[in-house]
Amino acid sequence: MIGAAAACIGAFVGMEGVSYAAHRWLMHGPGLVWHASHHAPAAGRVERNDLFPLCFSLLGFGMFALASAGVLPSWAWWAAVGITAYGVAYLVVHELVIHRRLPAPVPELRYLRWLRDAHRAHHVDGGEPFGMLLPLVPSGRRQPARSSVDDVLARASTRATRPRL
Repeated sequence: MIGAAAACIGAFVGMEGVSYAAHRWLMHGPGLVWHASHHAPAAGRVERNDLFPLCFSLLGFGMFALASAGVLPSWAWWAAVGITAYGVAYLVVHELVIHRRLPAPVPELRYLRWLRDAHRAHHVDGGEPFGMLLPLVPSGRRQPARSSVDDVLARASTRATRPRL
């Protein structure tokens, strides 16, 4: 059971690095064809960028299937649990906390404000941070991002459209 817990927790923690790499070198590289929709004003509830989580979940599903079939070692099944848990956390943080795409209340916690500010800094110029649950960005970038997003929100509310942060 300790091995299962270690595989699960290790995969969850390791996914922040995978998320960073995928965002920086895939989504802001050859995958920008899909990801650009995320940095553009909202055109509806679904955007091309939503194809990324679908593809990533298929990889996780494949890992579950291969581990269940014995093609991968048994600890890989527990690693798939950790990867899936990270995916759920990413969904909640990115879609609910940051972009408010899901209709649910969000508590005003310091950590959640930090995540929101860091993600907003990324949306200002497409640069750092690329991580999601541990977005490391110099504090000097956060204030300009916050004021820039406040301007965007003010303009968007006058157009009666859902703002994209």
